[in-house]
Amino acid sequence: MPASARYQQVHPDSCTSPVRAATSVTSRANGSLPAWCCAMLLSALCASAASVALPDIPPGHWYEIPASNLREVASRAPVDGSVSKITAWSSAAFDPHARRLLVWGGGHADYSGNEVYAFDLGSLRWERLTDPSAADRERTADSYADGKPRSRHSYDYVEFLPTQNRLLSFGGAALYPYGNASTRRISEFDPEARSWVTGRRADVPAGGNMIGAHARVDMMTGDVFFVAGQRAALARYSPGDDRWRDGWGKAYVRVHATAAIDPKRRSFVLIGSGTDSPQALKWHLDRPGNAVDLRKLTTGDKEIETAYAPGFDFHLPSGRFVAWAGGGEVYVLDPDGWRWTRRAPAPGNITVPAAQLSTGTYGRFRYVPGLDLFVLMNGVDRNVFVYRLAPL
Repeated sequence: MPASARYQQVHPDSCTSPVRAATSVTSRANGSLPAWCCAMLLSALCASAASVALPDIPPGHWYEIPASNLREVASRAPVDGSVSKITAWSSAAFDPHARRLLVWGGGHADYSGNEVYAFDLGSLRWERLTDPSAADRERTADSYADGKPRSRHSYDYVEFLPTQNRLLSFGGAALYPYGNASTRRISEFDPEARSWVTGRRADVPAGGNMIGAHARVDMMTGDVFFVAGQRAALARYSPGDDRWRDGWGKAYVRVHATAAIDPKRRSFVLIGSGTDSPQALKWHLDRPGNAVDLRKLTTGDKEIETAYAPGFDFHLPSGRFVAWAGGGEVYVLDPDGWRWTRRAPAPGNITVPAAQLSTGTYGRFRYVPGLDLFVLMNGVDRNVFVYRLAPL
């Protein structure tokens, strides 16, 4: 079977094709997924039957979604700063149930607005899910007067929990308007009710710095793994019993990095530094212990390890990590041999994303399992891109 057929876009004529596609994707994932994850994948694919279809995107190609910049739905309420700065050192998370990229950020002196935006891969449009709160300049409060969480640089610590159907911010850094204001209280957003709750869950454990913190959900267990910036240890959060578990050793984590999880090999991997010194770290999810310095193991096109907060996520079908730091090239990391391969767009590719923002990408480059695509949000005034990895 040719590669283009194996990776063909699911078309919305019936749910038969999505079911076959889900079976194909999960069988290529080098291991069984838990029942909740398979059900989520099937649901996302079947939902595409009533959605606006993306065109057929060949392997190795980028596609720019027309008229898909966030500016068109941005709030026009009076706020401090520019809505463009919602992406200032800020991240996003992917909701696989609704197939939406949820963007939330701002903070410090960049932007006071705390509204949540969603890009729907069914309608191919942005929606503003909440309006900004009236801002104040309180130094110690992590929420505004209406109880909604204060705008912040969300770095790499916002994540969507499929088992809970909630977007969580695991603490906060650079809370508006002060760069040194932070919190370890968890704020959670219900995308259906479009409402926030703060302080209902156990706080993020002490240690390290919230600036440059990371949180990623493990699709095999539904738990979240978290590591703070600077000198910090990995920790595990179980949303079912609201409990944190420790046991991992401390490591120095540079601020401008991005994390991803390999669910089969049970690895939490972090890359990027934004300096001349590369950074690549790995922790084993099920065996608490010290981080492994991957710089001693990785080979090939390693320059991505010095990138400034690159996009970075795990590609389930191939069992590889994929990183992006601007333009049309991606970097693929094989965890079996820890070799990086730089991959240019396929011949015939006609469009590529611009350079990444000066404040990094973090979690705004995410894998979409139901469509076998990566989605990229690279600025408020730029269109959304999707990318299909070519067979390896």
